Amino acid sequence: MNRQTYIFGVFLALVLVSVSAVSQTTHAVATDAAKVKAADQKAPQASAGTSKKARAVPVYVPPKRGAPLARVGGGSRGVDDGLPYISVITPDHVGYTSKTQPVLYWYISEDMKTRFEFALINDDEIEPMVEVTSEQQMTAGLNSMNLADHGVSLEPGVAYQWSVALVSDANKRSSDIVSSGQIELLELSAAQQAALENASGDERVMLFAQQGYWYDSFDGLSKLIASDPDNSDLREQRAALLEQIGLPVVSAASK
Repeated sequence: MNRQTYIFGVFLALVLVSVSAVSQTTHAVATDAAKVKAADQKAPQASAGTSKKARAVPVYVPPKRGAPLARVGGGSRGVDDGLPYISVITPDHVGYTSKTQPVLYWYISEDMKTRFEFALINDDEIEPMVEVTSEQQMTAGLNSMNLADHGVSLEPGVAYQWSVALVSDANKRSSDIVSSGQIELLELSAAQQAALENASGDERVMLFAQQGYWYDSFDGLSKLIASDPDNSDLREQRAALLEQIGLPVVSAASK
């Protein structure tokens, strides 16, 4: 082999090695770029999913007005002292409804055979608007009273007091386990009515909560759960609402 042939062979080998190295580098860069692109594509989807989940939880916005605490009972009594726990499902302030005959809810921690009393009172009247006494066993969990079943309608602008009580001794009413709250009818504006007419069931729950209509939001969500009792998302939403008004015991039990 002459000198020129030898030099050419060495040069050709170096060229082939360089081309191979460049090819490998290019492939590696392309692979890394593909990985980065895939990650970038996944990130917005995860973010959107998280945002969607966050939006799915109703957020209750209390009325913007100063008012004394209106919910009584439903606190620690009955949790740590061995007594039944009973609580009206209402905020600690006057809660709004847009319905003249709303459904009112309360929670009881265990089945009870003791006497039960429900009352709805207008302070301007001597006699209760509704007074129901039952000797039947109360079922643990959420219970409700539909005012329409008693032919009673609320008037706008009036804060009504309502209460539930477990009466263990009719001759010693100081031993009653009582919880009470307040409700007021606030009529919807034309804009609110229009928004609700075009909304689905879960959207109505969200809108009512955002506008401060606690009773309508909770009732709407409870009815959605009644029609789809195995829907864990709906139960999580209701638990979140209960947490927002300071009823963690009821929230944990309602999931």
